[in-house]
Amino acid sequence: MKKRGLCLCAAAVLLGICGCGRETELPVTLAVVTDGGSTEDQAVNQAVWQTVQAYGEETGEETGCYVPEDKSASACRDAIDEAVKKGAEVVVCHGEEAGAAVYEAQREYRDVRFLLLDAEPHAGGSDRARLRGNTRCILFDREEAGFLAGYAAVREGYTSLAYYGGADGDRAKEYGAGFLEGAQEAASEMQLEEGGVQIRYEERGTDGVSPEFMNETEQLYREGCQAIFTDGSAFETIVRKAAELTGGNVLGVVTDESQKSANVVISAANKYEEILKQELQDVAGESFDGGKTETAGIREGGVGLTMDTSRLQNFTEDQYQEIIGKIEEGQIQFRGTEVLEHTDDLQLLQLQTDG
Repeated sequence: MKKRGLCLCAAAVLLGICGCGRETELPVTLAVVTDGGSTEDQAVNQAVWQTVQAYGEETGEETGCYVPEDKSASACRDAIDEAVKKGAEVVVCHGEEAGAAVYEAQREYRDVRFLLLDAEPHAGGSDRARLRGNTRCILFDREEAGFLAGYAAVREGYTSLAYYGGADGDRAKEYGAGFLEGAQEAASEMQLEEGGVQIRYEERGTDGVSPEFMNETEQLYREGCQAIFTDGSAFETIVRKAAELTGGNVLGVVTDESQKSANVVISAANKYEEILKQELQDVAGESFDGGKTETAGIREGGVGLTMDTSRLQNFTEDQYQEIIGKIEEGQIQFRGTEVLEHTDDLQLLQLQTDG
């Protein structure tokens, strides 16, 4: 059977027209529902869709991508309905709005397998997760990703850094805690003096962008900040722009962001391709482990640094593999977000906070 991949705009398909792809009469067995964004976003949507496409090409499965008309849970649910209508047996989604959509869809479509990335099914307005046996969730370890970013930055020789977290409090704290832990570990290995690494740490409580924030980040770079790390919130684009204007550096997050800006020196990325391919193989091999949420960290091959596209000059592959080995062997202890309540323990860091 000849495999064909298509990307459909869900709202337009319902009207019989589609501006972002072409329809096919062949049934789609593997479907991707984006978060409302494009599959050419150089981010999660693109990584997920390309992985499913490649898997379809290898196996002969028909693949389809459905782009909701907006980023709401209801639009995501409409796209899921359309995918199932076209014959989808496996639906891959990601993000919080997909969590609310899958919460309902998993009950209605009990013969469909749902792979939900970066979220868990939950009712609208509730944080309580409810997984049925036809749904499997994969989360990525934010603390460990943040650790790698902080570690690489200090190992590179940066001694003036900054971190910004956004509206999602848990996300902001997990990435931030890991970033501080990684910086502390690298500073310790390098035997830096107490307070040898300066870090401005801020949980903004918003994903919003503004001229004031742009000015703030520009000024931060001009005052000597060598690199900024964020939790991947929407204002990350502002950080990249400020870096480009001032010659500063950005530590990317979630996906490989090297193509977005020459100022991204390395990214602490979720390995969507590797994890998702394995999950699809498990479905095909009838070893789908539904009704569960798994968190993929370094040991599981779920997060890592983008060494292949790194622009760092001093942090080496050998150093990277050494710290990965220590983590896999349990030599590095992750303390979770409680480290933020005991920052006095991070004696090699000089923290500047708004608190």
